Amino acid sequence: MKRLALSLATGVLTLCCGCGGGSSATPGTKYAGTCPPLATPSNAPGSIGAIVDALAAKEITAQGLPSLTIEVAKQGVPLYSQAYGYADSATCRPAEIATAYEIGSVTKQFTAAAVLQLAQRQQLDIDSPVISYLPGYAFDSRITLRMLLNQTSGLQDYLNLPQSAGWVHGVDLKTVLDAIAGVPTMFDPGSAYAYSNSNYYVLGAVIEAVSGTAYGDYLSAAILGPLGLESTSVTAPSGAAAPFATPTVADPSYFFSAGALWSNVGDLTGWDAAAVGGRVLDAHDFSEWTTPPQGILQYQTTVPSDYAMGWVRDSLLNRTFLWHNGQTGNFTAFNGVFADDGLSIAVLTNLPTREDTPLLNFADGVLQAVCGAAPASC
Repeated sequence: MKRLALSLATGVLTLCCGCGGGSSATPGTKYAGTCPPLATPSNAPGSIGAIVDALAAKEITAQGLPSLTIEVAKQGVPLYSQAYGYADSATCRPAEIATAYEIGSVTKQFTAAAVLQLAQRQQLDIDSPVISYLPGYAFDSRITLRMLLNQTSGLQDYLNLPQSAGWVHGVDLKTVLDAIAGVPTMFDPGSAYAYSNSNYYVLGAVIEAVSGTAYGDYLSAAILGPLGLESTSVTAPSGAAAPFATPTVADPSYFFSAGALWSNVGDLTGWDAAAVGGRVLDAHDFSEWTTPPQGILQYQTTVPSDYAMGWVRDSLLNRTFLWHNGQTGNFTAFNGVFADDGLSIAVLTNLPTREDTPLLNFADGVLQAVCGAAPASC
């Protein structure tokens, strides 16, 4: 199965699409030598903790990560959680398990869920055209909300538009929507898959239009609050990890519903448990949320799309594994869960990793090692 690189910048994993909390690092500056060594976690040989610690140490060294937090959980109950390194290397503030990081495109899972919940309440129809909800914009009348959710609309990625560089420090919704609607689609809507942040940016505008509520406020009231996800928000919470690679601070309006959220590993595994456990959507809508459209190929390839509505549907250990990652100029995130029993993993770091599909191989390796050593947990 072809693995997809999912980020706020399609195919470009170095574009800064994030903002950090705390002190900023000077571009190119590394602080590892100025902070004192942190104590190494102590776990019994062969335990889940020892296995995760060893793999995390290798990943941190290979990627040069200033910090990394990880949680492996089952149905929301942690099997092992750990924080490594410094959340702010300029002030030598250690990372903690509760430290929040920008999660980039993992945000799309929450945006898709909000749209499907509105559909459940019959406040919108995902098979209706976008222009039904955003009539003031020149979107192709063939583009439906379902196409946006499945990334099959053909909309070009707004982050690749030349004017987007001027939006980093703040942009109004109308400016971005006009720009997205004003460029030709890459292909006939509904005929292929191509990952584009524009799809989920437009969905955020639909959420606001239908609910009459700002995107972040709606998420808080409809999803985050009811599920007790207190460390997830559209702005960096107090004590969030600081950017390491670049001091550029982008306004949340730049990412919006395509990638503005911040979260921590505990909230993400709690989110996974709620999703698989039917506390976000009922069984029918969960299946729709996590099943790629049939007969759709990735654009200009013969490879079937494995992208559903904010989830990549994959296979790991001969089981269905659902995941999404996110990467900005400052942060990398990964969130994944087995559909059958809710075994999940969340990984966060304050540096963009150097991989085609950020943190996927690391997360896969951790889950395989954990299941090999403690099969009862899997």
